[in-house]
Amino acid sequence: MRRKRLCALLLAALLCLTGCGSLNFTSAEPIEVVSYDGSTIGDRTPNCTANPDLADQLRAGIMAQRDLTLHGWELDLITACLDELMALPDYFWFRGYHVTASTGLRTTAEVTFRWLYEDGPAKYEALCARADEILAAAPWMGDYSVALYVYDWLAENVTYAESEGYDQTAYAAVCEGSAVCGGIADAFAFLLNRAGIPACTITGEAVHEGERVTHAWNFAVLDGAVYAFDPTWDNTDRFDAAGREYLQHLWFGLTTAELNITHTPQSEQDDITALSNVDNYYIHENAVITDDSIDSVVAAVRAQAEAGSNALSFRCADRTVYDAVTYRLFTLGEAGSVLRRLGLLNSGSYELAYTQQDDLFIITMYL
Repeated sequence: MRRKRLCALLLAALLCLTGCGSLNFTSAEPIEVVSYDGSTIGDRTPNCTANPDLADQLRAGIMAQRDLTLHGWELDLITACLDELMALPDYFWFRGYHVTASTGLRTTAEVTFRWLYEDGPAKYEALCARADEILAAAPWMGDYSVALYVYDWLAENVTYAESEGYDQTAYAAVCEGSAVCGGIADAFAFLLNRAGIPACTITGEAVHEGERVTHAWNFAVLDGAVYAFDPTWDNTDRFDAAGREYLQHLWFGLTTAELNITHTPQSEQDDITALSNVDNYYIHENAVITDDSIDSVVAAVRAQAEAGSNALSFRCADRTVYDAVTYRLFTLGEAGSVLRRLGLLNSGSYELAYTQQDDLFIITMYL
C-alpha cells in the first residue's frame, strides 16, 4: 500500500534547542550502491522492428494523417505493429484503427485510422519545438542531471488533470500544461528520448490510498543502467497542509523491487528489471541515513537547506532506522534540534508539517 501521512508538530523550541537526549539505539548497514545492472528497457516495437518495410508504411500514414492500403502483409503483423506504434508517445494523435483484409493473388488490407486530433502532425511539430526549447535549458552534465531537470520541469509546469480525454498525451502535458498520468509519463519519456536518453511509458495498476487504480509510469536508462520513475505521483502530492508548493523526488530512480511494492505492469513485456540504485535521487544527493542520530539527519538535509528548499527530505536505510528516527524527530520533538543546527529555528514555538512515505522509508519536513 502506498502510504504518505501528512502530520503537523508544534515544536517548543525553548525545550528542545539544547537537544532531548541521545538515543542511538539502532543502526543499519550502508545501502549497497549498485551502479550498473546490465538490463535494458528492451525493444518497445519488436514486431515493427522485425518488419521495417511495414513499419515505414504505417508510420508514413500516421505522419500524413491518412488511411492506407497495404499489400502482401499478414493481418496479425499489421495489427501487432499498429498496437506498438499506438503505444509510443510520439504518435499521440493516433488513437485507434480498423483493418479489413481481402485475399486474392495477394492479401490487401485497408487500414482506417482513428485520430485524437485533426491536426496531429502540426501538433507533433509544435511538441518537438517546445521540447527542444525545454531541453536547451537543461544542465548537460550527464544523464542524471538531464533526467532530474525534465522531472522537475514537468512538476513545475504541468498540472495533474483529474479526467481522461485530450489530456492523455505528451502534447497536452508539454504544450498545454495539463495532463493525466498517461500524458505526464509520455511527456517524460518523449523529452528523455529526444535528449538521447532511452525511456518508455509503462501502463498498469498502482495502489493509491488503499485502492488499485489504473496508472502510468516510466523506465529510463541513465548512464547505462535502468531505473523506474513515477513523475505523476511526485506531481500530485506537491502541496503541504498550508498550501505551500515544493518539489519532491520520492519516485525518482527506483529499482523494480521498490516500485513493485505499489505498481503492477499490465503485460509481461512491461515487467522491466531495474537493479541499479546509484542514480536514485536520495542516494545520488547523499540524503540517506543509516542511524537515528540527529547528526545524520542534519548531514542528509544540509545541502537542501543551504539551497533554500522549503522541504527537507531524506531516506532511511531500513525500517528500523525509519521507525527510530521518526520517534526521535516527532515524538520526542528533536526536529527542533535539526532546524536549530541548520540555522532555521531560534526561539519560541514553531509548527512543523511533515510527511512519511512508509513504503520507501522517506521523511519530508516542510519549512
